[in-house]
Formats: sequence, C-alpha cells, structure tokens
Amino acid sequence: MSQPGFSEEPAKFEAQPAGLASVEHARLKIDSAGRIVIPAEMRAAMMVKPGETVAAHVVDGEFRIVSPAVALKRVQAFARKWKTEHPGESVVDELIAERREEARREDERYERLAREGRGQDLADEGK
Repeated sequence: MSQPGFSEEPAKFEAQPAGLASVEHARLKIDSAGRIVIPAEMRAAMMVKPGETVAAHVVDGEFRIVSPAVALKRVQAFARKWKTEHPGESVVDELIAERREEARREDERYERLAREGRGQDLADEGK
C-alpha cells in the first residue's frame, strides 16, 4: 500500500502546458525614477504577476526581462530537443563521471600538497 501523495511514476514537471507567447512592440515611458510599467498583455505573455521577481540584463543595448517561468520553459524545451537528438544518452551519467574525475584530480592534488608539506617539515626539523 502506498502513501498518499507518493507515486511509482515520476510526475511530469512543466511550468504550464501552454507554449510561450509573443506580443507586438509597444511604446513604454520611463518615469523620472527610471520605472517602466509593463502592460498586462505583456506580463501575461511573460508569465509574470505583479510582485514577482524577474531577471534582467542588457544585450547589445537591448534591455531584456525574463521571468522564472519563461526561463524554465526554455530549459525544458532545450532538454526535450536534446533528448530527442541524443536518444539513449544520459546527461546525468556523463555529469556524474565528470564530477568523479574532478574529485579524483582534487584528491591527488591534496595528497601531493600534503606530501610536499611533510617533506618541508622534515627538512625544517633537520636544520
């Protein structure tokens, strides 16, 4: 008997089932405090509500604002495309192998530094 809320099958992780929306250009005013009011239609397309946090950056003089929901949608679309183009490949297994190799190199480095440190200590004692 399984506990309520638990399932053997993983749940599908999607921000929202709908695709990403676009809105035509609009002229927006910047007030004296540097604020811009984003029209409701644009906020809906960005999947953001008043009070939520967004990421912003400037690329080639263009101000871009991205909501976490839209960023998630883009990552999910990229992952679906990658999975389709690379059937049978496990990115997780590759990442784990890379991290293990990185940890092995770090261990070797720390062991070498420890040996060098012990060697220096012995040299100092002999003086």
